Amino acid sequence: MLDSMSKQIGIRELAERAKKEGAYDLAQGVIDAPPPEVLVKALGKLSVESVSGYDNKRGVLKYREAVRKYLSLRGWNLSVENILGTAGATGGTVGALLNDCQPGDKVLLPEPFFIGHKLMLEALGFEVEYYKVPLNAQPDWEEIKEKMNNVKAFILTTPANPTGQVASVNVLKDLSEAAKESDCLLIIDEMYREFIWSEEVIDDSAYADLDLAKTVIVRSFSKTFAIPGWRVGFVVTSPERVEEMAVKHDALYLGGSTLAQNALAEVLDNSLDELNEYVSDLRELLKENMKLLAGAFKEYGFTPLPVPATYYMLLKHDDENDMAVVEELIAKKIVTTPLNVLYSDTENNTGYIRIHFALNSEVAKKVQEILLA
Repeated sequence: MLDSMSKQIGIRELAERAKKEGAYDLAQGVIDAPPPEVLVKALGKLSVESVSGYDNKRGVLKYREAVRKYLSLRGWNLSVENILGTAGATGGTVGALLNDCQPGDKVLLPEPFFIGHKLMLEALGFEVEYYKVPLNAQPDWEEIKEKMNNVKAFILTTPANPTGQVASVNVLKDLSEAAKESDCLLIIDEMYREFIWSEEVIDDSAYADLDLAKTVIVRSFSKTFAIPGWRVGFVVTSPERVEEMAVKHDALYLGGSTLAQNALAEVLDNSLDELNEYVSDLRELLKENMKLLAGAFKEYGFTPLPVPATYYMLLKHDDENDMAVVEELIAKKIVTTPLNVLYSDTENNTGYIRIHFALNSEVAKKVQEILLA
């Protein structure tokens, strides 16, 4: 019974169950924090008449220029022609795939994976080739490069959800060169770029060494500024691919949210200090939550794995069934994710569950109290 439940359940369903049962949601990784005040104010000050229509298929030019400036201040000098405004990270990934691949093509996806990538690839009609990676170590990059010779695209999430593993920029450079040689589209999803815990100062200067001929770097402000519903992201790639991808992206997303892109353009240009302070405070909150919850779950009987990046933590358990552990915690009003739902074989129990710790401090302390009671 529990196996069939874990086969059907998804993270959204777990989040809805948390709401229904009045439980604390540690399953769906939505940051429990208000967006930056300057960003909310910028949205409110927009002239609705001037930004309610469609805009450029490449994204709002003012937004693309603001992103270019933002990246240059982090050491990565690009042309605005290298940047495409997208409807979140998903819009960028979908646009890249549709530009280079046809239904039925093979796409390499490491597992455990971000569930959205699996569902997206299936919905688009691609054949997914899964590749198991370690939970607490780097993948075999040479083996991955070999596999790139036999697929049309490779989606690499770094920092990775759920493992938190981070591919170094040297690895990304190597993979970008391999992508060009093997004619394999390399999509680098960097949704959690701001949450690498060993990196106190974000420096993108080494990204200038990546070969963008067959590489698309996907980023979003959804996690950075706690605005997932705004659907605002961007990709960096070659100018030629920006032009090609814009056609595919526009067909599905009509350039993305002009409201969100204009608001982001305003604050990136004029309130970057406030944004950076917001991210710094958010990082501190997440690190405190990580330490607090790791200790609480360890005291309860789990073995937490180290978290190099992101705000997800894997917890090793001693039960034979991942979903049984999830149910045990739900009875205590804590909703988590069975790790087996993040694998292609959902019936194979992994011995782990996943939590997110992007909680406000009061909720994190409530969870701690429950576990230590």
